Amino acid sequence: MFHTVRLQPNDAAPALVALGLKLKRKRRQDWILQPCPAHHDGQCSIYAQRPERCRRFECRQLQQVETGEITEEVALEKIRDVQRRAAQLDTLSRRDDGGLRKGPLSKRCETALAEWFDATTHPELVAPREELARGLAELEAMLDEHFRVPRERSENHDAFSNHSNEN
Repeated sequence: MFHTVRLQPNDAAPALVALGLKLKRKRRQDWILQPCPAHHDGQCSIYAQRPERCRRFECRQLQQVETGEITEEVALEKIRDVQRRAAQLDTLSRRDDGGLRKGPLSKRCETALAEWFDATTHPELVAPREELARGLAELEAMLDEHFRVPRERSENHDAFSNHSNEN
């Protein structure tokens, strides 16, 4: 969901690197590159040692389960739906040789969509590109509607919003 996650002052960058996280330093600030290498099989493999921003993050699904607006089963089905959609986009965004592109899913999709091709000589690429563009737009809309916390709410509750965690 996110491109980067900014480390907080109480996060120990060397310890997080030792746990396998990949950091980028930008403007004298450390950022965790996404997708997170500690996320395996739907779980955080460094949960007890996870960074502060990860500890404080609550997506809209979790908030709605906690307030009783939705059941845990409903939230899990939405999560599985997003995972299925993301897996489809992952397949559609691969390089021509089938290899995985680098970076978060949204960037991989954008890169694939930006690659030039001649539709007259490669008409077989038109439908997959259209499916990728449509799928990415649908996934972004779903994330906005069901998962992302609106900016004003996130600032008040100190959570993430949209694609990048810069707080």
